Amino acid sequence: MEISAKKLIIGLLLVFILGVLFAVVNGTYTSSTNEQLPLIVYGISFLSLILGGFIVLFFQWKISAMQLERVLKILPRDERLVVKILLDNSGAIEQNKLVVLSGFTKVQVSRIIQKLVERDVLEKKNLGNTNLILLKL
Repeated sequence: MEISAKKLIIGLLLVFILGVLFAVVNGTYTSSTNEQLPLIVYGISFLSLILGGFIVLFFQWKISAMQLERVLKILPRDERLVVKILLDNSGAIEQNKLVVLSGFTKVQVSRIIQKLVERDVLEKKNLGNTNLILLKL
Protein backbone atom coordinates (compact mmCIF):
# COMPACT_ATOMS: atom_id res chain seq x y z
CA MET A 1 0.00 0.00 0.00
CA GLU A 2 1.28 3.37 -0.97
CA ILE A 3 0.59 6.61 0.85
CA SER A 4 0.04 9.54 -1.49
CA ALA A 5 2.20 12.65 -1.14
CA LYS A 6 -0.88 14.76 -0.42
CA LYS A 7 -1.92 12.56 2.52
CA LEU A 8 1.63 12.54 3.85
CA ILE A 9 1.88 16.34 3.73
CA ILE A 10 -1.50 16.71 5.45
CA GLY A 11 -0.43 14.25 8.16
CA LEU A 12 2.85 16.07 8.77
CA LEU A 13 1.04 19.41 8.86
CA LEU A 14 -1.39 18.07 11.47
CA VAL A 15 1.48 16.74 13.60
CA PHE A 16 3.16 20.17 13.35
CA ILE A 17 -0.06 21.90 14.45
CA LEU A 18 -0.33 19.45 17.35
CA GLY A 19 3.24 20.36 18.38
CA VAL A 20 2.40 24.06 18.27
CA LEU A 21 -0.70 23.44 20.38
CA PHE A 22 1.42 21.53 22.90
CA ALA A 23 3.81 24.48 23.11
CA VAL A 24 0.91 26.87 23.71
CA VAL A 25 -0.62 24.63 26.40
CA ASN A 26 2.78 24.19 28.04
CA GLY A 27 3.31 27.98 28.03
CA THR A 28 -0.10 28.62 29.54
CA TYR A 29 0.37 25.89 32.16
CA THR A 30 3.86 27.16 33.03
CA SER A 31 2.74 30.77 33.40
CA SER A 32 -0.17 29.83 35.68
CA THR A 33 1.58 27.21 37.88
CA ASN A 34 5.30 28.05 37.43
CA GLU A 35 5.88 24.37 36.52
CA GLN A 36 6.24 22.56 33.22
CA LEU A 37 3.80 19.92 32.05
CA PRO A 38 4.63 16.53 33.54
CA LEU A 39 6.77 14.33 31.28
CA ILE A 40 4.09 11.62 31.29
CA VAL A 41 1.79 13.94 29.27
CA TYR A 42 4.37 14.05 26.47
CA GLY A 43 4.83 10.28 26.61
CA ILE A 44 1.12 9.58 26.41
CA SER A 45 0.75 12.03 23.53
CA PHE A 46 3.61 10.41 21.61
CA LEU A 47 2.18 6.91 22.11
CA SER A 48 -1.26 8.17 21.06
CA LEU A 49 0.18 9.57 17.82
CA ILE A 50 1.97 6.31 17.03
CA LEU A 51 -1.11 4.21 17.82
CA GLY A 52 -3.34 6.54 15.79
CA GLY A 53 -1.00 6.26 12.81
CA PHE A 54 -1.09 2.47 12.94
CA ILE A 55 -4.89 2.47 13.19
CA VAL A 56 -5.19 4.77 10.17
CA LEU A 57 -2.78 2.62 8.13
CA PHE A 58 -4.59 -0.57 9.13
CA PHE A 59 -8.01 0.73 8.14
CA GLN A 60 -6.66 2.22 4.91
CA TRP A 61 -5.16 -1.18 4.04
CA LYS A 62 -8.43 -2.91 4.92
CA ILE A 63 -10.49 -0.47 2.82
CA SER A 64 -8.10 -0.88 -0.12
CA ALA A 65 -8.37 -4.68 0.13
CA MET A 66 -12.18 -4.49 0.17
CA GLN A 67 -12.21 -2.18 -2.87
CA LEU A 68 -9.85 -4.51 -4.72
CA GLU A 69 -12.13 -7.48 -4.02
CA ARG A 70 -15.09 -5.54 -5.47
CA VAL A 71 -13.10 -4.72 -8.60
CA LEU A 72 -12.02 -8.33 -9.01
CA LYS A 73 -15.64 -9.52 -8.81
CA ILE A 74 -16.62 -7.56 -11.91
CA LEU A 75 -13.79 -8.96 -14.01
CA PRO A 76 -14.37 -12.08 -16.11
CA ARG A 77 -13.00 -15.27 -14.56
CA ASP A 78 -9.88 -15.48 -16.75
CA GLU A 79 -8.95 -11.81 -16.22
CA ARG A 80 -9.58 -12.16 -12.48
CA LEU A 81 -7.17 -15.12 -12.35
CA VAL A 82 -4.44 -13.16 -14.14
CA VAL A 83 -4.86 -10.16 -11.79
CA LYS A 84 -4.81 -12.44 -8.72
CA ILE A 85 -1.59 -14.08 -9.94
CA LEU A 86 -0.06 -10.62 -10.37
CA LEU A 87 -1.18 -9.62 -6.87
CA ASP A 88 0.40 -12.78 -5.45
CA ASN A 89 3.67 -11.87 -7.21
CA SER A 90 3.95 -8.27 -5.96
CA GLY A 91 2.30 -6.84 -9.05
CA ALA A 92 4.91 -7.93 -11.61
CA ILE A 93 5.61 -11.18 -13.44
CA GLU A 94 7.11 -12.34 -16.71
CA GLN A 95 4.52 -13.35 -19.28
CA ASN A 96 5.95 -16.86 -19.76
CA LYS A 97 5.63 -17.50 -16.00
CA LEU A 98 2.09 -16.16 -16.12
CA VAL A 99 1.27 -18.78 -18.78
CA VAL A 100 2.55 -21.55 -16.52
CA LEU A 101 0.83 -20.30 -13.35
CA SER A 102 -2.52 -19.57 -15.00
CA GLY A 103 -2.83 -22.81 -16.94
CA PHE A 104 -3.95 -20.88 -20.03
CA THR A 105 -2.28 -21.14 -23.42
CA LYS A 106 0.16 -18.48 -24.62
CA VAL A 107 -2.48 -17.11 -26.98
CA GLN A 108 -5.12 -16.93 -24.24
CA VAL A 109 -2.75 -15.13 -21.88
CA SER A 110 -1.69 -12.73 -24.64
CA ARG A 111 -5.33 -11.86 -25.39
CA ILE A 112 -6.22 -11.44 -21.70
CA ILE A 113 -3.20 -9.19 -21.19
CA GLN A 114 -4.09 -7.14 -24.26
CA LYS A 115 -7.65 -6.56 -22.96
CA LEU A 116 -6.34 -5.50 -19.54
CA VAL A 117 -3.69 -3.22 -21.09
CA GLU A 118 -6.38 -1.53 -23.20
CA ARG A 119 -8.41 -0.89 -20.02
CA ASP A 120 -5.27 0.48 -18.31
CA VAL A 121 -5.20 -2.24 -15.65
CA LEU A 122 -1.86 -3.70 -16.75
CA GLU A 123 1.32 -2.44 -18.34
CA LYS A 124 3.44 -4.59 -20.66
CA LYS A 125 7.19 -4.06 -21.07
CA ASN A 126 9.32 -5.96 -23.59
CA LEU A 127 12.09 -8.12 -22.06
CA GLY A 128 13.41 -9.75 -25.24
CA ASN A 129 11.92 -13.26 -25.47
CA THR A 130 9.12 -12.44 -23.05
CA ASN A 131 7.28 -9.47 -21.58
CA LEU A 132 7.18 -8.10 -18.08
CA ILE A 133 3.58 -7.68 -16.99
CA LEU A 134 2.99 -4.96 -14.38
CA LEU A 135 -0.19 -4.35 -12.41
CA LYS A 136 -1.18 -0.68 -12.46
CA LEU A 137 -3.81 -0.81 -9.67
